[in-house]
Amino acid sequence: MRILIAEDDFASRILLQAVLLKWGYEVVPANDGEVAWSILQTETAPPIAIIDWMMPMMSGVDLCARVRGQSRELVPYILMLTAKGQKEDISVGLDSGADDYLVKPFDLSELGARLCVARRSISLQRGLIDTRKAIQYQALHDLTTGALNRGSILAALSEAISAARPLSIMLIAIDDHKALQQREGAASAEAAVAGVVQRVRAQAPDVLIGRYGADELLVVSTGTPLPEAVDLAEAIRSSVADPAFPESMGVEGNVTVSLGLAEWDGSSAPELLLCYADAALYAARGVGNAIDVFGLQLGVQSER
Repeated sequence: MRILIAEDDFASRILLQAVLLKWGYEVVPANDGEVAWSILQTETAPPIAIIDWMMPMMSGVDLCARVRGQSRELVPYILMLTAKGQKEDISVGLDSGADDYLVKPFDLSELGARLCVARRSISLQRGLIDTRKAIQYQALHDLTTGALNRGSILAALSEAISAARPLSIMLIAIDDHKALQQREGAASAEAAVAGVVQRVRAQAPDVLIGRYGADELLVVSTGTPLPEAVDLAEAIRSSVADPAFPESMGVEGNVTVSLGLAEWDGSSAPELLLCYADAALYAARGVGNAIDVFGLQLGVQSER
């Protein structure tokens, strides 16, 4: 684990650095408060900082206050070194944002114990951050496929419409999904849906994709005019129709998809745009393994 040592006294800094290196820490030294502040502002700032109270350019107390003023997910654990042993002085240091303190001269065994507390605190912070991110991910995503869930993809579509033009959407449905589920079970049917998500991402990593229904996916492609969206749809359709696709997903038999496309004309509400794509998908599913584009005339069907 990396530790910042902010200490202006050269001998004290070298001695402390030698001890920490012996204990297996990676040390980042700083000889004044300004240098320490610049290090602690970086994205790769050490998670633990040992800071002397009295330093040139910026005191340890002022440095603590600045660090605590940052809005960051993981804030460094600050251990303040001070020659001031009065309770009032210690209170000032802790109030400024220090997590713990050591009064000089300090015992190395005590320093080691304090650093154990620091590591546990950092580990707890990271665990809480990971848990929060996992909860946020679950709230926004379909856990089976990794795609956005229905609410999230509809919200993303609404946001994209307000910010981007041109914009095309496509609804993708797995043909005979219910039959696949009855024949091979729910796990295989879900694997097929997850596999289609993977194929879409392989063809177009930048598109937004979400689970729109049990057997349907909604793809939002910003900055994509309809002709390009049709090319993408064909790439997806042919990729899924490849005989190697079901085998890679652990599914027996053929798996195909039908796709319905619509382009935002600059004025349609998101709900109406979805109706257009849904109408196109309905026509495509009537044939199976097909693409249909909603335009001036419904039924511009893929000749593939």
